[in-house]
Formats: sequence, structure tokens, C-alpha cells
Amino acid sequence: MNCPVCDSVRMREVEKDGVLIDVCPSCKGVWLDRGELDKLLEGIRELRPMYDEHYEQSYRERQPEYEASGQYRDDDYHRSKHHKKKKRSVLDVFGDLFD
Repeated sequence: MNCPVCDSVRMREVEKDGVLIDVCPSCKGVWLDRGELDKLLEGIRELRPMYDEHYEQSYRERQPEYEASGQYRDDDYHRSKHHKKKKRSVLDVFGDLFD
């Protein structure tokens, strides 16, 4: 199959975790056939409860540490560069899928 963007470039088929993905070596575009997105989402749904549980447990373990030290955010928090890191999305878990 040729890449829909590059036209003349033949796409490579790559298998990741039982899902066949078409990748263009030129533009790095990723194309999924029918049902492949559903397979990826099914894997995410299976991992999501474990991911959430780990994240919640990690947060609860750190909470007493902050309470004991008395280090709470003050009014200057929003003006500083030290903000809480953004929670990784579920799709980041599968980030290496398209390497």
C-alpha cells in the first residue's frame, strides 16, 4: 500500500503487540486498518485500572510527607516556575508503539 500523503512511497507493515500498523518511512505517518484502533483501545482499557491504582497509591504515599513538612502552596505558587508535573495520558503508555 502506498502512503496517502507521499503517494509514491510504499508503506511498511509493523507488528506491535498483535496489531498490524502501516508506517510511512518518509513522512512517518501511521495508518491503522479497520479494527486496529479498537485493539489498541482494548489494551488501554485493560491497563488503565492498574495505571490509576499505581498513580493513586503513589500520591497517597507522598501526602503525609508534605503534611509533616508544612510545605503548602502559597499565593506565590502560580507566579513561580515550580508547578506540578502534568499527569501522563493513557496514550503515553503506548508511546513506544509507534517507534
